[in-house]
Amino acid sequence: MPTRAASRATRKRKILKLTDRLLSRFGKPKRTKRSNLLDSLVETLLSQSTTDHNRDMAFESLKRTFASWDEIADAPQESLAQAIRSAGLGNQKAGRIRDFLRWLRADRGQLCLEFLHHESDDFAVRYLTRHKGIGVKTAYVTLMLASNRDLFPIDVHIHRIMIRLGVISGKTTPEKSHSVLAPLIPKGRAHELHMNMLSFGRTICTARNPKCTECDLRRMCPYYKDTNPGKSKGGEIHLSQKQISP
Repeated sequence: MPTRAASRATRKRKILKLTDRLLSRFGKPKRTKRSNLLDSLVETLLSQSTTDHNRDMAFESLKRTFASWDEIADAPQESLAQAIRSAGLGNQKAGRIRDFLRWLRADRGQLCLEFLHHESDDFAVRYLTRHKGIGVKTAYVTLMLASNRDLFPIDVHIHRIMIRLGVISGKTTPEKSHSVLAPLIPKGRAHELHMNMLSFGRTICTARNPKCTECDLRRMCPYYKDTNPGKSKGGEIHLSQKQISP
């Protein structure tokens, strides 16, 4: 595994090539119109450690069970946990949602985040992460999706891929990688790269048994070169008897 990242200029070129290659493989992901920020934040909290289907079921159940965000903020945690049980980790997620709603109501006097649409990226991220239950990734995902911002959230798939490519050091935490990678992402393409890297991490560059011989990026990947004994001194890759185009 690579332990050190390359120079900033090299990393920026590598990310641009990554962005273009993934666009060719997966296409341009669609963006939704600007949507309700509080809805998006709660959906993001529900999505942790579960599938999109289970998240959607939990969110629909939450809205069906309670008449308003104020009712959710005032509900017993056990009732919330029951409503969102399809998303898993019911007690933990219910506690985070209810705590955030109570914090927001105390801070703003109402349960609404729409004012953030009109604030800067830095302000919006700082505001959401002021609450201890909201991390940088959750804030980035919420703002990228609901406010159509050019932010690049780092999840476990993206963190793994960036380390394998040598873009960030293996010692860089997911939280820290947001600030490290932000200036390297091609302007206006953060959403595209994020969504395509999710697809790439789930299908090709998987946590276990990555499909390196199917990867368009293997010739610029230190992880592949370190784990493939057939590479030549000049860096060309020899794939046994079968030549596979990059």
